[in-house]
Amino acid sequence: MAEFELIAQHFSFGHKPNTVVLDKGDDCALIKPNPSSSNLLAITTDSLVAGTHFLADISPKALASRALNTNLSDLAAMGATPKWYSLALTLPKDIANNQTWLSEFSQQLAALSEEYGCYLIGGDTTSGPLAVTISIIGEVEHSQAMLRENAQVGDLVCVTGSLGDAAGGLQFVLDKDLTAVKPVYKQHLLARFNHPTPRVAFGLAVKQYVCCAIDISDGLVADLSHIVKASQVSAEIELSQLPVSDALVGQFGQTQACQYAATGGDDYELCFTVNPQHLMDINKIAEQTGIAVTVVGRITESDQSNHSVTTLLNGQVQQLTQLGYQHFA
Repeated sequence: MAEFELIAQHFSFGHKPNTVVLDKGDDCALIKPNPSSSNLLAITTDSLVAGTHFLADISPKALASRALNTNLSDLAAMGATPKWYSLALTLPKDIANNQTWLSEFSQQLAALSEEYGCYLIGGDTTSGPLAVTISIIGEVEHSQAMLRENAQVGDLVCVTGSLGDAAGGLQFVLDKDLTAVKPVYKQHLLARFNHPTPRVAFGLAVKQYVCCAIDISDGLVADLSHIVKASQVSAEIELSQLPVSDALVGQFGQTQACQYAATGGDDYELCFTVNPQHLMDINKIAEQTGIAVTVVGRITESDQSNHSVTTLLNGQVQQLTQLGYQHFA
């Protein structure tokens, strides 16, 4: 059973209170704690587990970066300002007694907390296999939350940054003896995998023009599929337009780089849809924030039974052998 099917079948219970504006199924839940306020709380939780999201020999700094930044990326996709977070830390005894490891982990977490203006309010520590769970809370104006269900036919599909770098970096993590390694490319790709950059400032800047967004954690095609299903539309993306870095192409070649860009996870770039009339505004914000934006496709009509993402290569339908990462699949 796939991740979202499991949630829908077993955990969609209870009567939704009127304080809950949006619950399961988007980047964040949206809560209205005060009926008179137009601001909502955006709340999300992510768990990183050794052997699933990282290898046990990951550096403590990289683990802290991945743990907090992946949560911050969810807030970025909602257009929310980071405020507070809690930390649940499960540690093997050898790490719990390793003051150097704990110091490096906590110092990296503290630096990121200061950079993004979010405060650690509490959590839990326990003994067991290495795992990190963070629940983060942000704030967003009700009318400016970027929801997956808001894509409209005719919207352009855009992405930030470059795609596929983290998937390329993962290859170095999994295969220590990867052949024909080019050190400068390896350094760039590993940095993108170990230290993802949440597009918080960009999300805050574009939310006045963008109604629909998602962060790319499981791969562009897989995550865009969540948008089209929630919005009951379809989408087309042109593989030749996907932004890929020189490092990814230089290390793996153009064909493999394109595959990683379409289906590789862990980039934590933003995928969003925007009315073409606002593209100039988006490009201005991209220039101001120093974050590249690329138009990679468009939202199309679909029938009631098939909300899908079609991949094209130079205008011709291209079937991909892999669509992205799915837990439990």
